[in-house]
Amino acid sequence: MRKVEKIIEEIGLNEHEAKIYLALLKHGQCVISDISKHSSIKRATVYQYIDGLTTRDIIRKTVRGKRIFYYPENPKKLLEILDQRRKSLNAIFPDLETLYLSTSSKPTVRFYEGKEGMRSVYRELTQTSKTLWSMFSADRYFQVFSEKDGQEFVENIYQNGGQLKDLVQHSKLGTQYVKEKWGGKLAISKLLPKDFDFSVDLLIAGDNVAMISFDNLVAVIIENKGIAQLQVNLLKFIWKSIK
Repeated sequence: MRKVEKIIEEIGLNEHEAKIYLALLKHGQCVISDISKHSSIKRATVYQYIDGLTTRDIIRKTVRGKRIFYYPENPKKLLEILDQRRKSLNAIFPDLETLYLSTSSKPTVRFYEGKEGMRSVYRELTQTSKTLWSMFSADRYFQVFSEKDGQEFVENIYQNGGQLKDLVQHSKLGTQYVKEKWGGKLAISKLLPKDFDFSVDLLIAGDNVAMISFDNLVAVIIENKGIAQLQVNLLKFIWKSIK
């Protein structure tokens, strides 16, 4: 019986209302004292909920002499209530969807710490079929990651049909990275000007922007189409300015 109660509660009746209705279904017309007995609910509590059930036409009442009897409506009434709820929801659904779209466009932000956190960021963003834009320091990168790690990340891009475009900080190691094409066959790398200095590396894939501090081993991924597009446009501008 508890299973039936739970299902009835799911269409909008609370626990007490469901017990009252089921008691009337089982025993037929009853006065308040009998409803209390059959439902195991105190009389005062039955009085508290009985009017709400009659107002919604789930139960009805009739007067015989000085006594008031209550009896249940056909269970089909519950289906009618459910259908009405569905119609009401359908009526406001466009407004609900508009609200959802207005908030779902807000950026989501995720934080990562430690070497494994850094590795998670690279694994996630390199599993892309899009162009992965990167602005990074080879010196900082290879202080944390091994050549084997780098091969794994490049293989992720390859397996997913993506491409890599690297803007590399100017240094001896950075120059070697670009010259020897360490980024793999799917990568195109350009060396940034000597006076172009930065301390936080950048990765952009699709709607995800990752900012990575290898000095502190912390990273943040911001997921937002507008922010990602702005960052890509900035890197494209820098890319075109380098001969």
